[in-house]
Amino acid sequence: MPEEQQKIKYPGFLNKVWHDPIWSKVIYTGIILLLGLLYSFIVTVFKNISLKQALIDTIYFDLKLYLVFIFVSIGLLSYGLIYRFRQKRNKRIGNFDVEQPIGNFTFRELYNALLTTTINTPIKVLQTGFSEPKINLLTLFVLYQRQLNRGIEWSHDHFTYYDLGPTLMTYGLTEKTPTKNKLDSIGSDMIQTSQIGYDFYALLERWRIHNDLLQKETLVNTDTGNTLKKETKE
Repeated sequence: MPEEQQKIKYPGFLNKVWHDPIWSKVIYTGIILLLGLLYSFIVTVFKNISLKQALIDTIYFDLKLYLVFIFVSIGLLSYGLIYRFRQKRNKRIGNFDVEQPIGNFTFRELYNALLTTTINTPIKVLQTGFSEPKINLLTLFVLYQRQLNRGIEWSHDHFTYYDLGPTLMTYGLTEKTPTKNKLDSIGSDMIQTSQIGYDFYALLERWRIHNDLLQKETLVNTDTGNTLKKETKE
């Protein structure tokens, strides 16, 4: 059975904007301007002039040209270093956007919706040792992925055809298609994974790998920290 799963938290508006390739540049530019204005205000205050005059000098950005050049250079250098660090980090642990669209949902919305929706545990799953009377749709989607990829007919499995398949169809993960059974003379349908279902399962695999790398990095950092502490004590 899959390991215990947790809901994916919304990354937050500020975090999303900060990591946006366009808005992050706007934020960096704003920080540079604010630093310049703050420095200008501090300099004018220490000139023993009135607060009103200091504000006026600040508004007009009363700075020498070489100071403007220094501030801009520091800002650009800081941005370059942060950008390189983020690129190396993304390359090392993978960059996964939980807000990317998948059908009529985002990955986070669909993941959480399936995780928090439960149905009665099928007998076949109970026979594997799973003892809970209810099971979430996310776990079932993963467990029955191979069967759904091949296509389920009414004669194959009652639970998958009449319960799980139609329920997953609500989220766009499965669809009805004409049967591939050449011996079928009544033209019945089968239920199989839709294109959205394939895409979502691929994202689930990427999400799993992403989290595995994060956990591995955390363990490495923890072991390194513990080793350094031991060496320091010795």
